[in-house]
Formats: sequence, C-alpha cells, structure tokens
Amino acid sequence: MHNWKEDEQKLYAPPDSPQVIHVPKQSYFIIDGASTREESSTAERIETLIALSEAVKRMPDSGYSPPGFTDYCVYPLERLIHSSTSTGGLADNSSWMIRQPNFIDNEVICRAFRLLYSEKNLPHLPEVAFEEFEDGLSVQVRVPNKPQKRQMASEAIEHFLLENGWKRRTDTYREIFCSSNLQASDEVIYRVFVEEAQ
Repeated sequence: MHNWKEDEQKLYAPPDSPQVIHVPKQSYFIIDGASTREESSTAERIETLIALSEAVKRMPDSGYSPPGFTDYCVYPLERLIHSSTSTGGLADNSSWMIRQPNFIDNEVICRAFRLLYSEKNLPHLPEVAFEEFEDGLSVQVRVPNKPQKRQMASEAIEHFLLENGWKRRTDTYREIFCSSNLQASDEVIYRVFVEEAQ
C-alpha cells in the first residue's frame, strides 16, 4: 500500500524551518470555498471532497479495477489561498482540494461521480472540478495547526526568501493539513511558490 506519510516524506514531512522543494504536476479534486465563512458550508464542501476521494480508492470494490491501480492511503486535505490578505479565519478567496493518485483518468472520475450521485445526497458535488497543478519551485515549512503559528510560518518564509534573494511568483499559497479532518490535524504545511533563479 502506498502511504503518502511514509513514501512521500519530502513533500509531506518537511522540517519546522523553511525548506526548498520542487513539486511536480499533481492531480486534484477541487472546490471553491464558501461564499460566506459559515462553518457548516465549509464542512459540507470538505465532506464532498473526501467522499469523492474515497470513492476513487474503493473503485475495485464497486466492480471496476482501474489500470495501474494499487492500494493507497487517501491524500490529505489542502487549501489553496488566492491572496495573502488576511480575512480573519477561513478565507473566502480559497479553494479546498485533495490530491488524487497517478492512475486516475476520465473513466475513474466519471465512475466516482456516478457512484456518489446514486449513494449520497451531496449538494455541492456539482461544484467539484478535477484540475492539475504544478507548484514547481517552492518553499515550505511545517508548523502546529494554530492561526498564530501559521502566521509565524509565513513570516519565517518571507525572511528566508529575503535572505536568499528570492521572490514569490504569486501571492497565492498552499496549506496542507496532515489529515483529511481539518479539526483533527495537529500540523499544517505552509507552502509558497517562488521564482526560478536567473
């Protein structure tokens, strides 16, 4: 079984000080954040992502074994924040996402959606998209999952970039929770995207 916690430690177990990493192209189920900061709406969107991800994982149990399928642990919950401006909590300008395994293709995606439409009432399911992202050259750090600590992580990375003469490519940044459960995640990985050195 592929376990991202053990097999992809460079991506998902960084040190507690800024680290340079190159992140290849990855595939995700993604949904935009709520139009308000109501916790129930956010929770429903996250539930939908988790349900889709688990539907892909148990695809062989539903009678279809995707080419190249190997058993694996569902990847952690992530949040892509499209601005560095603080909104005092879960930002409205963010997207929630869960990475998918390499074997996923259009057939698997369609089957996962059909399975959930027949099994569950998930009002936000039509809002989920499948997209590829390539973070490329990035700097990341692992911190406790507390707002003050995440702010300290941001400041530490900005200081690291200044010291090394690097610049962020964009204000967008990524938070990776070390669990699919937002509240149960003790740690979060804070990642920013930087320009390649000239």
